[in-house]
Amino acid sequence: MGQFNVDSFHFNYLAGENADGVYTLSIDYVGGGYPGEKFQRVIEVPCNMPLSSLHKLIQHLTGFNDDKIYDFYIASSIRGKKEWLKRAGIWKEDGIAAFNTSIDQIFINKTKRKLYYSFEFGDNWIFEIGRKGDIETPLYQMNYPRIVHSRGLRPI
Repeated sequence: MGQFNVDSFHFNYLAGENADGVYTLSIDYVGGGYPGEKFQRVIEVPCNMPLSSLHKLIQHLTGFNDDKIYDFYIASSIRGKKEWLKRAGIWKEDGIAAFNTSIDQIFINKTKRKLYYSFEFGDNWIFEIGRKGDIETPLYQMNYPRIVHSRGLRPI
C-alpha cells in the first residue's frame, strides 16, 4: 500500500537488514473526540523497533505533533485494568525502561492483552495496537515500516 520515508522517523531498518523479524500491527482509533470515519492503519514494523519509534510513527500516521502528553499502556480491552508504560519509569519489575524497550517485549508472549497509545489526555485520543499473526521474515530489499492497509482519514 505504501512505504514511509524512514529517514523522517530516524529508523534504520532499510531492506530488513536490521530486523530479526517483522510484526503486522493494526492501529485502530477506539476512543476520544474524533467523530469521523473509523481510523485504522495496518503496518509492518521490525520486531526490534523501540516504543519511542512507534510513538513517532503513530504521530506521523495521525498528524499529531509532539507537543502533548502521551503514554502507552497494556490492557485486555479499552476498559480493562491498565498497566502504564512510563517514559521515565520502569516496565513491570524487571527494570526495563519502557520507552527504550522493543515492541517485541510487548508482543513476545501470545496474550490477549493489547498495547494502547493514549494522546492528549484532555481530548482522550486512544489507539489500540494489536498484533496480527506471528513474526514474519523481512522481505529482501523492503523498507520498514510500511503501510499495508489504510482506512479512514487522519484525525487531525
